Amino acid sequence: MSKFSEDMARYKARGAAGRELWLNPAVWSIASYRLSSWLVVAPPMFVVRIPLKLVSFVTRMFCEVVMEMCLDPHATIGGGLYIGHIGGVHINPGAVVGVNCDIAHHVTIGAAAMGRKGAPQVGDDVYIGTGATLVGKIRVGNGAKIAANTLVMSNVPEGATVIGVPGRVFPGAPKT
Repeated sequence: MSKFSEDMARYKARGAAGRELWLNPAVWSIASYRLSSWLVVAPPMFVVRIPLKLVSFVTRMFCEVVMEMCLDPHATIGGGLYIGHIGGVHINPGAVVGVNCDIAHHVTIGAAAMGRKGAPQVGDDVYIGTGATLVGKIRVGNGAKIAANTLVMSNVPEGATVIGVPGRVFPGAPKT
């Protein structure tokens, strides 16, 4: 659960505290993901696992149906995840998301259609803007920024800013 502590530290660093923090639906979704992922990665003994799986299932379905947040427990998401707003976030089971990433609403990190297998690998300290879609077996480098409504279907270098459909590296953006 140390990754959940890192997630909460990111929210607190941005000014969320107390009631505001615990009433944030994005925090609920992340908590549900962390519990479900823990049950997949390091399942506890049988007596504890069964009731926790039931709780995990109910919370995941609530997040998916009511909040439109599907953070699959088989996805690998590093600590310090920050989701700015709820709604429309989908992370594929095979996806890998690094530490300290910011994800806006209506973002899809998933597998591509048309026979292209694999899911994206997102590096550390990456910002993914509203409505962005990352598909296929691609790699997004550390510190990259994906602009709003961008379709990313190819690798993104470290520190690059990607804009457009299909996504292209913006040449005038400062590298971080």
